[in-house]
Amino acid sequence: MKIGIDVSYVNNDQKTGVEWYVVYLLEKLKKIIPKEYEVILYTSRPLLNDLAIDLPENWKEKILSWPPKIFWTQLRLSFEMFFHKPDTFFVPAHVCPLIHPKNTIVTIHDIASLRFPKSYSKIENWYYLWSVKFALKSVAKVIVPSNFTKKEIGCLNLKKELLEKIKVVYHGFNEVYQNNFSDVVKKNILNKYNIGSKFLLSISRLEYKKNTLGIVKAFEILKKQEKNKDLQLVLVGKAGFGFEEVKEAIQTSFYKKDIILPGWVEEDDLPIILSAAQIFVFPSLYEGFGLPILQAMSAGVPVVTSNFSSLPEVGGDACLYVAPANYQDIADKVEIFLTDEKLRQEKIILGKKRAKEFSWEKCAKETFELLIK
Repeated sequence: MKIGIDVSYVNNDQKTGVEWYVVYLLEKLKKIIPKEYEVILYTSRPLLNDLAIDLPENWKEKILSWPPKIFWTQLRLSFEMFFHKPDTFFVPAHVCPLIHPKNTIVTIHDIASLRFPKSYSKIENWYYLWSVKFALKSVAKVIVPSNFTKKEIGCLNLKKELLEKIKVVYHGFNEVYQNNFSDVVKKNILNKYNIGSKFLLSISRLEYKKNTLGIVKAFEILKKQEKNKDLQLVLVGKAGFGFEEVKEAIQTSFYKKDIILPGWVEEDDLPIILSAAQIFVFPSLYEGFGLPILQAMSAGVPVVTSNFSSLPEVGGDACLYVAPANYQDIADKVEIFLTDEKLRQEKIILGKKRAKEFSWEKCAKETFELLIK
């Protein structure tokens, strides 16, 4: 049996949420797919780093060159599917080619463009929504990372039989986040990014729908208290839609010297920074899954997050939840973790326990079962 996987979307150096989903999932699929299956990784250029490491003998990359650099999926990949169709095909990032095998599985992570249209161009919004509807109508199964996303897709007024194609397969977390890093290692990495010993951390694209501005405003409320004078805020991630407003808020803040923007952080450094944080703050306005809070829980870091979208589904009773538009609420919940050591330790224990319910191995097994049905 020949299994094809489109890895073009994630074949880059600076990965974020969806891209890490593909990398971690492929790592586990390499270990569980039997040798009698042939696996083909379709890409527009040679595989980079994580994707190219330790490919099993029955796995190979297939580079589909396409000089125009646009419409690769709908033209070049469709052309390949027409002439050299695999038995089953997996698209882990939304967009399915026009031509594909009958047994095609697509992962739809969210419908953020529908909820936050201003975060995308009109063409992006149209293409994204079209891709979701096209996938539901034409593929065998659709994977979503949460029941929340499944319900969101249900709002698109699609026929019942199309919605029955949807299967929830939860993400996992990278086990490296559970490592106990020494104080020396932590200090060296924190010094590298000019981070002090007491800080709040958020990891996401710095943009409107991630509520980065809300984190900054809540931090300002906290800093007005003398006991928080040494507290820093570290915002890890690349700039996204609405960053200009965030940037202006930081530059005009009385506490701007205590707000650290390291940008995109190297993969090896991120778990160390996370493990050193006092609190992980993630009051996002919208998440299809919420991988950052799962990583934080696994690392033993208390989490303050939104009471909306998929986040309560992932966090369970291990987090403190906030109304994301209420800056005072965010500040108050952070303050609880800063002052109530008993509750802090209770939530850390609950977080580690909760994280054990998710794994990339489980995600890979459930995905593989769908691929071979």
